Amino acid sequence: MKRIDLIAGVSVGLLVTLACLASPATAQTDQVPVEKGVTTSPLVTSLGPFRQVTSIPIVMTGQVIEIAPGGQTGRERHLVPSFLYVLEGTLTTNTEGGPIGVAGVQYHSAGQSYAEPVGLWHNYSNTSQAPVKYVLLLISTPGGPTSEKAKGDE
Repeated sequence: MKRIDLIAGVSVGLLVTLACLASPATAQTDQVPVEKGVTTSPLVTSLGPFRQVTSIPIVMTGQVIEIAPGGQTGRERHLVPSFLYVLEGTLTTNTEGGPIGVAGVQYHSAGQSYAEPVGLWHNYSNTSQAPVKYVLLLISTPGGPTSEKAKGDE
């Protein structure tokens, strides 16, 4: 009887060891998750695709900005690549200089995006009767300056 108990004990021990070695997710790895229920839409921008290659450490920061009716950001410029996406309302962008399609006044409505060229002075404003809300993303190096407000003498 003792020999049967020993064999049974070893068998149970072997089964427990094998069970511990087997990963519970092994059966799940045979099927790769596939996309389901996802819809994508390209962002509409007046400058085409926003692409820039970099080989240095970068930091992406962002903020949601709301401009009240009649409000404006004031004359400013971004010292780094920037990208904005309008969430609500119509944003008026008045850019000083730059290539055709950038210089002057542009209107960006909800669902549209815009990549502001680095270093150009601009003023974002809201000329409508409803608030304007947009997301502003800035891509910079760690600790580097991102934006500059104009001083009164510029």
